[in-house]
Amino acid sequence: MRHRLLLAALALSSCVQPSPPVVAELTKAPLYPSWEEVAAQTTAPVATPTASFGWRLDAPVESQPLRGNATLQTLSVSKNGDSVDLQLVYFDSRSHELKIIDQPEDGAGGGQITASMQQAGAIAGVNGGFFTPQFTPMGLMIADGGATGTWQSNTLLTGAVVVRHSPQLLWNSEVRQSRSACHLIQAGPRLVDSGKPVASLERRKHVPRTFIATDGSHRWIFGLARHTSLGELAEILATPDLLPGFQVHRALNLDGGRSSAIYYRTADGREQSAPGWSTVRNYLAIVPR
Repeated sequence: MRHRLLLAALALSSCVQPSPPVVAELTKAPLYPSWEEVAAQTTAPVATPTASFGWRLDAPVESQPLRGNATLQTLSVSKNGDSVDLQLVYFDSRSHELKIIDQPEDGAGGGQITASMQQAGAIAGVNGGFFTPQFTPMGLMIADGGATGTWQSNTLLTGAVVVRHSPQLLWNSEVRQSRSACHLIQAGPRLVDSGKPVASLERRKHVPRTFIATDGSHRWIFGLARHTSLGELAEILATPDLLPGFQVHRALNLDGGRSSAIYYRTADGREQSAPGWSTVRNYLAIVPR
């Protein structure tokens, strides 16, 4: 009997079981993007009916192996004279853990991504979710079982990255049914759902964007897209056969603009980073299992 109790205690200690999220309306404006950029969506996302979006590759994709059998791909796509450069990190959740890295120092600077990834033993990372002017997470954040902030449901925070035994990309109604998580971060808006771009996303503001996407199973991408709108990014990610060997099932926007940053470590051990212009509160990182 004592042996069974010890095993149960160890299982529960692996991650917390937070109280059901408290839904609260957001009262502080996000640092980026503005509320006007994001279409109000309080129900399930509506997908556009066609997959013929006109985006095409401008040149052969450059592929580079990373530590832990992940892959970095660099590519450029264009449509009607508009070009978008992307850096994409591909990984498999069966061989990598996806973690939320808390970064509580508000004066750390954009270059803090390198030190944070090194400390976590990560082979790649990208900036995470939004934060308030007081440098607190916007919405709920759980990093290594420690919860900060509160659950919020509004036109910007429409989904979440949730990690229990493996990562999931969930919409708000699904997250509210979740009872436990070792890592969780709210973000938004939704970009792709069921392989289709979400309709009515903003198309006028062209800035750096960061995002995370999944094929609906164990294959994942996170990446940085330079100077594009939310609507264009959704189309790019949903275009069939545009991303080599990967079809996006769901994609979620992260905190972009000045916060956009990416880090990776190549297979031969070289570190590369494109730090953001501002300090951010958290990062998404992948660590080999």
